[in-house]
Amino acid sequence: MRERDWAPARRPSGVLVDKPRLAARAVEGLGRTLISGDLEAAVAALMPGAPTLGLYALAPAGAHGLRIARDRALLVTLAPLDAADGWRDGFCATPVDDGWATVDVAGADAPLALMQGTSADLDGGSPSAAVLFAGLRCLLSRTEGGFRLHVEAPWLEALLAWLDGA
Repeated sequence: MRERDWAPARRPSGVLVDKPRLAARAVEGLGRTLISGDLEAAVAALMPGAPTLGLYALAPAGAHGLRIARDRALLVTLAPLDAADGWRDGFCATPVDDGWATVDVAGADAPLALMQGTSADLDGGSPSAAVLFAGLRCLLSRTEGGFRLHVEAPWLEALLAWLDGA
């Protein structure tokens, strides 16, 4: 019976959570490409000069990579890259534009939500942007007004339900 009580999943567009002191909005139109293997070669081939960021680094407005592991990263671009899928030159590129969702969280309670959502040592830093946030594997970076979470699309509704309750 409980399954019938589920609200429809929200689409990753527009304002997703709107509370007086906390808002979450979808960052739309981004391209996302998962790379594995030789990350330096992948970045040089797919988005030359773009930085690869670790945990809670300030995300630039343009193209950047978010490191997941020693040999894996998510390339984030302002539009889909249209990169060929597969291995070449020591790296593998897999377009995952619809496979991940990106959410910007801002407002007076954003720092509190961040503290409640993760136990990671954000001041200690890490070369990997991957973190457990609200029990979900996310990639975490900072923005000028708050923080940004990248989550695999099937987990978006769980993340938003947690933010609704924060």
